[in-house]
Amino acid sequence: SGINAEYGDLTSLLLQTFLKCPQLKSIVAVGCCYHLITQKERTLSYMTDGPHKQKLADPNAIHAYPTSKYLQQCPIYFTRNALNLASQAPERMSTARSPPAKNLFFRAVFQVLLQDQFDTLPACNVGHSASTAPDFLIYCKAAFKKLKLCEYVSDSDIQSYYERFNDGTIERQLYVFHQLRILLSRVIESLILIDRMLFLHDNEIEPSVLGLFDPVVSPRCYVIVAEKV
Repeated sequence: SGINAEYGDLTSLLLQTFLKCPQLKSIVAVGCCYHLITQKERTLSYMTDGPHKQKLADPNAIHAYPTSKYLQQCPIYFTRNALNLASQAPERMSTARSPPAKNLFFRAVFQVLLQDQFDTLPACNVGHSASTAPDFLIYCKAAFKKLKLCEYVSDSDIQSYYERFNDGTIERQLYVFHQLRILLSRVIESLILIDRMLFLHDNEIEPSVLGLFDPVVSPRCYVIVAEKV
């Protein structure tokens, strides 16, 4: 039987259950939603400063990463941005016929506006609340609401920021940057998969990783296969 590992910690929990339950003889696990993974320890200054502030994990709770002895002794932790990146697929980008969504450009220009117009910025993400906005003005208004910022920036000033950067140059640079960034996604995902494989190896199980799906159709194309001997 199978279960959709949409919750970030669920794949690691399934592996732990596989080891503890004698009735389970084999497992095929597909990871998903890496950005929701709970990490065992986080350095306060590294993980909780800035706009991606996160609550520190409970050190006594069950965590999804790292699970192996090796990476617990020599840990490599990730920011939320890095875990988000691990969920991207370079193959999907390479087959895309158009640049990323317009909101990527909107978000970059909005960041300049924030830095110019506000002395302090809230530790909060704009998220997807403004991603469907048809134009920059509506995007900014939705983002202001999400960030709980007082809208004292006039519509004309907002529009002037858009016109200042809307010559195509910044969009092309963002597109190149986005492509280079996504090339690192498999590096991060590989480390998460290696940690899970080492965790099984620590428990005398020899797992395999297989590329089972088309990464363009399903970016989470790798599965961990293990069997009790």
